[in-house]
Parts: sequence; structure tokens; C-alpha cells
Amino acid sequence: MKRRFIVLITICTAFPLFQKDVHAVDRVVVNSIQTDRWYDNVYLMADRINWMTFRNFTIQIGDRDGSLFHFPSWESGKYDTYLFREDLNNDNFKDIIIVLDSYRDPIHVLQHDGSSDYKEVTVEPAAVAIKRLVKMEKKADIVTLATKQKVYNINVKPFHYTTVKPSSTDVWIDGDQVDYSVEGNKIVADVPVFITIGGLIGDLKLSYDWTDNGYEVTSVSFKRYIPK
Repeated sequence: MKRRFIVLITICTAFPLFQKDVHAVDRVVVNSIQTDRWYDNVYLMADRINWMTFRNFTIQIGDRDGSLFHFPSWESGKYDTYLFREDLNNDNFKDIIIVLDSYRDPIHVLQHDGSSDYKEVTVEPAAVAIKRLVKMEKKADIVTLATKQKVYNINVKPFHYTTVKPSSTDVWIDGDQVDYSVEGNKIVADVPVFITIGGLIGDLKLSYDWTDNGYEVTSVSFKRYIPK
């Protein structure tokens, strides 16, 4: 009897704790696109783990018995998420673009398959594209950014940054500050460019197009930062 009594106490004590953990996660609508057609509305839902973490995402398309697409590995932080619905590849069907607050996996595209279904397709990471398409170097006070479209020479002396002996790390990008958006039915990414022992000198703008490998960067431009 004593052993049974101890087991019963253990179960009764553990059960409320288990219940508390279950109710600690809130299912919330993180973002949405509202239209005048209920079947075109889009909802981005996730589990709110705490005030700064969202996981286990679901996309719902349509209000009543809408299609559900689950992405349990997606994760986002406390900053805003963004939703777009645009025809990215000119096939007359609108795709869904999701931008998360995530350094590891910030952008996702659900491509319309031409019937009533969607599939996730790959998007080239900004850092990978820059490594492939941009050559960056600094010599004395001149930073050179060479793209396939143009070569930019930036005199950093007017920035009044402290300079150091040039090295391979004198010019760098911050992958954690990439801003993805959609402009003119194209995915674009703004990537800040910095110099060591200094600061921001401008932004690279990446433009994506549909290829056989998914969405890849096909053009790069640079906009110089104007110090105030």
C-alpha cells in the first residue's frame, strides 16, 4: 500500500506541471493578407514560445476550410514578419513570399503550381550571392565593389572613419541585417556594407529572378551612404 501511495502522489504532483507546459504555448496569427475575396486571404500562424520566439509555422490560404501548409522547422524572432502575394515568375499565378526575423532562414517562397497547390522553392541566400557576384576590396581610402553590371569606387575619407592597414576583412557585409522585400514583382534584398574600424558605407541591392535552381540573384547595384 505504501508503494502505491507514493506512486499516486508522484503522478498527481507531475500532472499539473505537465499541464502548465502544454498551455505555455499560444497559437497566434503572426501576419495576414486581407483581400475582398475570402478564398484569397492569407494567414501566417505560429506557436508563440515566448515574447521573442515564434516556431512551428502554418500558412492558411482562404478563410473557410482553407488550404493549410505546415512548416515546423521555421523560426522567427521578435521583430516584424512580412507577407507578400505576387506573380514572381510571370506565369499569371500569384506566389506567396514570407520574410521572417531569422538569420539562418529569413525568406521563403511558396510557388503556385498552376492548379490549386503550392510548393516551397529555394531562394539563394544574400551572402552566397554576394560571394558569387561581387568582388570587394579596400586600398588606402578607396573601397572597390565590382559587380557584373558596374564597378563602384568609394572614397571613404569623407566618412571620417578611423582607417587601418588593409586586410581581407577591411570590407564586409552584415548578413544579420539583410532586408528582403518585393518590388515590381521581384524579390529584392538590401545588404549593408561596412568597413572595419569604421562603419556603414552603403548598401548593395540584390534583384532576384526565377531560374532552374529556384530564385537566384541576377543583378547587383550599390547605393552610397551619405553621412549626415
